[in-house]
Amino acid sequence: MLDPFGRRAQELLNEFDTINELLEIIPNYLDMELALERVRWVNTGRIPDYLLTLNDWKDLISFYALLGALAFSPYGVEMELVKEANLKIYLRKIALSENFEELALPLEKPSENEIPKRDKTIIEKTLHEELPPEEKDKIILKYKIPLKEFLSLNEGSLKDFYIRNGYVYLNKAQVIELWKKSFEKNLEKAVNILYDIREELPHYYVELYSRLSELAREYFKERVEKFSTTAQPLRFDFFPPCVKIALGGVPSGLRNYAITVLLTSFLSYARICPNPPKRDVKVKDCVKDLKVIKEEILPLIIQAGNRCKPPLFQDQPNEIKNIWYHLGFGYTLEPSLEDSGNSTWYFPPNCEKIRSSAPQLCKPDKDCRYIKNPLTYYLRKLYLSKKKSEGEDNEHSI
Repeated sequence: MLDPFGRRAQELLNEFDTINELLEIIPNYLDMELALERVRWVNTGRIPDYLLTLNDWKDLISFYALLGALAFSPYGVEMELVKEANLKIYLRKIALSENFEELALPLEKPSENEIPKRDKTIIEKTLHEELPPEEKDKIILKYKIPLKEFLSLNEGSLKDFYIRNGYVYLNKAQVIELWKKSFEKNLEKAVNILYDIREELPHYYVELYSRLSELAREYFKERVEKFSTTAQPLRFDFFPPCVKIALGGVPSGLRNYAITVLLTSFLSYARICPNPPKRDVKVKDCVKDLKVIKEEILPLIIQAGNRCKPPLFQDQPNEIKNIWYHLGFGYTLEPSLEDSGNSTWYFPPNCEKIRSSAPQLCKPDKDCRYIKNPLTYYLRKLYLSKKKSEGEDNEHSI
């Protein structure tokens, strides 16, 4: 298999009604070690031959097992390791086969005279006799893709591409670069989907995540030490649109949902437990006292409530007790840390629930694409910020 999101993969996936069904049966067919071997090899730098020759079924389920594990911690070093290792595996396979038809790209082959001869000569340099045949073959524009599809994957300049009649024409190297972006976006999209159903996944994936995390933290040891993924001050500029709207105050019909349900859950998880491995986590599992909640989180919630029309807590003073209830302390006004667990610490509602219950809050921006939960929006922003900081640090160290 050349692409776990490509045509052959889709044929196999179509045999299952849902992705849950596939993930439920994987533990019955796959030794966890095979899934881990897909990333363990990076320490040696050499891809084992057997990983390159797995049959399509083993290839698919060993890869999707890792996606199931990533559902418990998206946008961490675990995802980075899975992406890096498997990108190299599939790139090697693609290079060996040179068969692009299976890739998750809507590629077409141009007809023989589709590109004007003059353009073809200038772009491909096919008349330059000094180029050996293998070099000429690399620069020939053998493929095309609809411009709309191309733009959804390529965010850079178009100046290096030949565009004609709504199509972008590509050589082999350009196809491979575009596929790499497609692979990364498809992986991110899949993990976001699974994140929202992780509580339904077998315990197999919790254990796999734990072992994957050990490998990732060892491989990215310097990064983990430098960029903590644990509790840290809130980055308001990374908040999703729905949370920003809630923070600004909302009309009476939205107040309880926006403040008590969405804002309370989002702010608390984002501040003290941004990447919880499970949904039944308690506040006392994440903090040693209630200082951060009382001094940082609760004031933000109260301020947002006061911006509502009419002000929420003036209109409904007992709603403060409901805030503590949603934080997992039971219906109380003066909780202690020991009260954590008296009720459920509510997880942020997913995007579908927000659209259904409070559509006025849902004003997606370009970064909402593929996102299924406000918290993963925030995690993704943190992840991209850390990667950018790493890149800048590397430039300064050169």
